Order: sequence, then C-alpha cells, then structure tokens
Amino acid sequence: MTASLFSSDSNPESSFPSISPNPKATCTTILPSQIYIIDDFFKPYDLEAVRQWAMSLELEGPKEAGKGEAERTGNRASLPSKSIASCLLPLLLPHLPSLSPPYKHRENALLSPNIRVYHYPSGTYFKGHYDMPSLDLESRRLSCWTLLIYLGEGVKGGGTSFYPHPQTGSKGKKGGISTSVGGGGGGKKGNRTAGSKETTREEEKITVEPKAGRALLHWHGVSGGGCMKHEGDEVISGDKWVLRTDLLA
Repeated sequence: MTASLFSSDSNPESSFPSISPNPKATCTTILPSQIYIIDDFFKPYDLEAVRQWAMSLELEGPKEAGKGEAERTGNRASLPSKSIASCLLPLLLPHLPSLSPPYKHRENALLSPNIRVYHYPSGTYFKGHYDMPSLDLESRRLSCWTLLIYLGEGVKGGGTSFYPHPQTGSKGKKGGISTSVGGGGGGKKGNRTAGSKETTREEEKITVEPKAGRALLHWHGVSGGGCMKHEGDEVISGDKWVLRTDLLA
C-alpha cells in the first residue's frame, strides 16, 4: 500500500531538489559483505534542501503491526519516482567498487523507484526485522542492498542496530561484542567503538548512529545469508529523518 505524501501546494516528485555528488564523501566498511557507511553523502546545502523537502511531505502515522510484522512507531511515506532514484544514483556510483561481493552491474546500476521517507520523533522506534528482496516490475531486477540516508541533525539515539554472529557474520546468533559507529549523537553507554576488544553485552550488536548526511548500505539480497536482523533504536531526542531506496541486483 502506498502512503499519501502529496502536500497541498506541490508535487513531491517534481519538488525534489537538484543534487550532485560530494567529492568529500567517504565509504567505510563496517562489516564486509554486509554493512557499509558513506559519510558526507550529501553536500551540506544539498542535505538541508533534501531535509526540507522531506519535512514538507504528508506522512502516514504508525499502524498496528500485523502478524509477523515488526512494530514501527514512526511516520512514513512512499512514492514511485524514477526521477528521484535517478537523482540519487550518481551520488552512489563512485562507492560501488567498495562493496563486497563486487557489484556486477556498475555499468547499468539502478536504484529502486520505490522512494520512502521515514520520520521518527523522540520516543519512537522500529523493532527487530529483516529486509527482503523486492522485484522492480519494470526492470525485472530484485533489490539487494538497502540504502538509508540520514537527514536529521542533532539526533540522540535512533541508531540502526544489527545482530550478526561475531565469527561468521550470519544472522541471529549469540555473541559477545557491542560496537557503535558514532557521529550522530553518541552511542549508548556500554557500547564500544570500532577496534576495541572490550566485551560488554551478551549479544553482539553493531549500531550505526544516524549522523546527518550519512548513507548506510546493508545487504538483503538472496545470496550471502540474506539480511541480518536489525532494528531502529528508540530516538532519545531530536527528530530522525531517513530517505530510503534500494540498489537493484
């Protein structure tokens, strides 16, 4: 079901701002073959323009989770937009060589036209779940990487937390490490920063903080063990805004 997001005075697809790649953007491997982040994905003025665009939309409020669905208490909207996907793709292309396993379609890379916007005010969250491959009907290609772009400034909490096995990277196992990839308002007490060997939790947890302008890529394709269980942590303060699409295989 597509949520309503048309504001009273504009078409959200045509009003999406013009953006261009940021030469300062850097891609970092958090967990090989599973989690990558791109900091400074947007230039500062592009980030502000996209955030204002997102805030102008009419979002749908939370719904009661159905059977087998994870509880989500934030607001969301979606629209089919090949043009917005095409605007975002040039920003992602320089970073595709960093992905492992190698992305095989760099010459004809596509982002899903299913564009989504999420808003998580203070006190909201998205419980543990798995992303699944979805078929783009026009290209007949399945999605394989989730692309989340954090837009909100000054957010505390609200990280995206993954639960991989500490040795194999497979999902849903018990471990003994908690890692926080910071920059968005600080990790929760008890987490460790990348590179530390301190064990603080019974279950391994990697948290990517929602730093404004950061893009998060995580795998959900049909190979490589599929998607890891992950969740959107509760927002402690601030407003977490996220722009989402998917990279197609």
